[in-house]
Amino acid sequence: MTDDDKAAKAYEQLGRLKATLRERDARIAELEKRLARLEGSTAVQFGKLVAGAARNPKSGRRLPKDLYRLWRKRHAPVSASGSSAGGGGVQPERVERPEDHLLVAGPCDTMIIAGVFGPGTAELLAAHAKVVPLYPHDAATVLRSADVDAVVVDAAAGEPGGPWAYLGVPGMYDRDLALHELRRIAAARSLPRVLYGAAPPATLAGLTWDARLPDAATAPGRLAEILEPAR
Repeated sequence: MTDDDKAAKAYEQLGRLKATLRERDARIAELEKRLARLEGSTAVQFGKLVAGAARNPKSGRRLPKDLYRLWRKRHAPVSASGSSAGGGGVQPERVERPEDHLLVAGPCDTMIIAGVFGPGTAELLAAHAKVVPLYPHDAATVLRSADVDAVVVDAAAGEPGGPWAYLGVPGMYDRDLALHELRRIAAARSLPRVLYGAAPPATLAGLTWDARLPDAATAPGRLAEILEPAR
């Protein structure tokens, strides 16, 4: 083999190596983009939030709100760097993901209040917020899992004819115990406990409340002010 043949063969091998290197670099760049999109995906962020709450139970108090915000942003464009929309962003496919069903049920953009209501109160507040009525037989179970912003107790809830009839009347220990458990759960979840309505029974008025709303006309606006820092 002459020197010219050896040089030609070397150049040919060099060309193949350069082509292989370019192909490898292209594959690495594509894998990096895919990894960035994966790390920014809803599924991975969902796993990180749940794992973080498992490691630190105190942070679990904010888990429902964090998951809801994640669900709201699940279709936001993600760039190659993993941040949301911006220059060169990649729009993910708008498909139904299994984790969507785990994040939130019945998403709501307004404040959500769980309440012990008297006749007509839930309907009045429903014009300004999403209302989750609580009943004595399952109130504690519902409040433990519901994604709400506050617990509202109606001063008129103990009027006859409602599910909480005789609440606040001396001797009705089952109602008092149910309310006590609700207040305990609300305090553990850092949910504001709000007494709503004028002239509450002395047994309710004597309890500790984070806020009192005696005026029904201004109650929705005051509720929004109370909850705004936590939203």
